Amino acid sequence: MYRAIFVDFGNTLVGFKPAFYEKLQTILREHGYDVDIRRVFRAYVKAMAVNNYSQPTDIREFLYNLNIPPSDRLISHIRGSDIRDGEAFIYDDVMEFLETIRSTNTKLILLSNSSPRTKKLLEELGLVKYFDDLVLSHEIGIVKPNPKIFAIAILKGGYPALHIGDIYEIDYVGAGRSYVDAILLDRYDFYPEIKEKVRNLREIIPMVTKNL
Repeated sequence: MYRAIFVDFGNTLVGFKPAFYEKLQTILREHGYDVDIRRVFRAYVKAMAVNNYSQPTDIREFLYNLNIPPSDRLISHIRGSDIRDGEAFIYDDVMEFLETIRSTNTKLILLSNSSPRTKKLLEELGLVKYFDDLVLSHEIGIVKPNPKIFAIAILKGGYPALHIGDIYEIDYVGAGRSYVDAILLDRYDFYPEIKEKVRNLREIIPMVTKNL
């Protein structure tokens, strides 16, 4: 029986238009590289996943992951651009999921590789009230997949716990390294080779409620 459920923020509860990887794809196309959106996403999050503490993602590593020469011109363009996620929206399965979990005795913890904007959006979108506590990387200086951030979530929520997130290298692997069960939420089929996953939060409700 789970004592706590940890939930990611971006691409899990909230989507963005445009998303950061869509902005990166546009920049790459301007430099003559027509890269599939799935590859852009996977390359960037792979570069993110080497970090265990809050620090900028290595753009050279991102480009290496795409087999694109890291020219100074391209790197300067990416670093000089606003690639932060655009306008936020709540996915249509989120409220049903959050209300179902809140109707149980299970602690609900937001566990996010965050920016100061995350906390602001939680309040603006009316989501903060559903959580017993928040574990935000920009406040503690540690990011997923570092086991230390999962340990903090466990202290706040309890154990055994389940983590739900959208990035395999960061959420799924990070949770596993911390002895926390995990569910990969792959809304956009970015991980077609992975079979044990869900495409929306409604699929998770019966899976988690039987363990609450």
